[in-house]
Amino acid sequence: MKILLIGLLLCLSLISIGYSAEQEKVSPILEKGIGQYRHENYDEALITLKKAWEEDPKSTLAAYYLGLTFKQLQNYKEAIPHLRDAVTFSPKIKGALIELIDCLYQTGQLEEAKRWILEAQEEGIRPAQVSFLKGLVLLKDGKEDEAIAAFRSAKELDKSMTQACDYQIGICYLKAKKFIDAKKILKEVVIVDPSSTMANFASEYMNAIEKRMEAEKPFRFTFGSAWQYDDNVILKPSDTSLATNITDQADSREVYTATGEYNKRFNENLGVKGQYLFYYAKQNDLGFYDMVSNTFAIQPNVYFENSLLTFPTLYNYTIVNDKAYLSTPSTSGVYNFMVDNSNMAQAYIKYQFRDYLWAPSTPDENRDGNEFSGGLAWYLFYAKNKGFVNLRYGLNKEWTDGANWEYIGNRVNATLLWPVIDKLNFTVSGDIFMQDFINSHSIYHVYRKDRVYAVSSLISYKFYKDSEIQLQYTFVKDSSNIKVYDYARNVYSAGIEIKF
Repeated sequence: MKILLIGLLLCLSLISIGYSAEQEKVSPILEKGIGQYRHENYDEALITLKKAWEEDPKSTLAAYYLGLTFKQLQNYKEAIPHLRDAVTFSPKIKGALIELIDCLYQTGQLEEAKRWILEAQEEGIRPAQVSFLKGLVLLKDGKEDEAIAAFRSAKELDKSMTQACDYQIGICYLKAKKFIDAKKILKEVVIVDPSSTMANFASEYMNAIEKRMEAEKPFRFTFGSAWQYDDNVILKPSDTSLATNITDQADSREVYTATGEYNKRFNENLGVKGQYLFYYAKQNDLGFYDMVSNTFAIQPNVYFENSLLTFPTLYNYTIVNDKAYLSTPSTSGVYNFMVDNSNMAQAYIKYQFRDYLWAPSTPDENRDGNEFSGGLAWYLFYAKNKGFVNLRYGLNKEWTDGANWEYIGNRVNATLLWPVIDKLNFTVSGDIFMQDFINSHSIYHVYRKDRVYAVSSLISYKFYKDSEIQLQYTFVKDSSNIKVYDYARNVYSAGIEIKF
């Protein structure tokens, strides 16, 4: 019974590939190998069919099934010469053309694939399938418009291929950066069969398109409002003996932020971003510490295939208690490089000048000066790039006019963003900043060393599109060998942020 079944399957297989058993005598070992292949015993079939092919290297049937077996094992490179023999030697197995084209496509041998596609079209072999393969080859070759025409032809020839063809047409539009057209046709893919694997892929692409379109909007605005409670606004020293006359250091405040941004992409490689950031904090009791900050930024961008080079240049002007307090221009160079789909490396250098507009108490306390810094960072993305882990190291040197504030700093930072559920994110970060001051302090006559430790946690819930509620807690501890600079601080915050 088993022999009869194998024989029947073999006959059906030969008929399906346009092959007659009378054209080539089927040896017992070849028949056995074909049976093993038909029963999906590919490892066993590979051994048997190799023997059959070695017995008769000119057998197109042995070459065909040996090529098919290699293909099933995803060894496309080894499959190609055997499938090529199956369509070159006599009797020719026309069905092998489809398999050969597919393997050439999989291995990136596009020019040869095109030649066999032309032959398959001339011989009228499975027109819809050949047209679909032609579309795949043209798409991989970067010819999106020609690929779209091929996919459209395929679905006209065979209506059952409509979903697969529309999906590939969507990929063509996506690759050509025609996001609106891509989103429209991928939506049709989902409508045809929402439960299919292809529909799931199409949905993911649609989400990615929406994010990309949002990211490339020329104008974007953000508005935020928060209530904060700070238990040490004035940075009261931890040693109470040094601050016996200080009784009010805690206060709540209202904070308002606004950002306006303009993005312009000139071509595939060049773009620019302009930005304005506004910050306003009003203390409810300690009015002396009210703050207004204005920041203006321009950022040229240079895009590469897997990396981005930016040159952000900023100017910040800060007012405290209605008086000009600080003027800070700065410029940076930042290089981001995607190592793979889940890892990104970053390197940066920065220069800034700080001009404190309030007169210092003594010349040694003058904090005006120049700062150079640089650093490295690593990002690991997970949960479909919705979450990330970031590790960062920075080194900076500050030269100040006053001897008491010149230092070398080392900073280590770690951040985790965890997408708890679809609209709820949890972020936690830790920071260690080690400051070693260059000069002996003019009053305390020791070399100051500060170790600033900070921990922050943020819970954000997106309640509508890009609008979210934010709850945040931050703890800062400055451990200094000069006790007047030693302090601890807790800041609690609840607010809302709206993007549009």
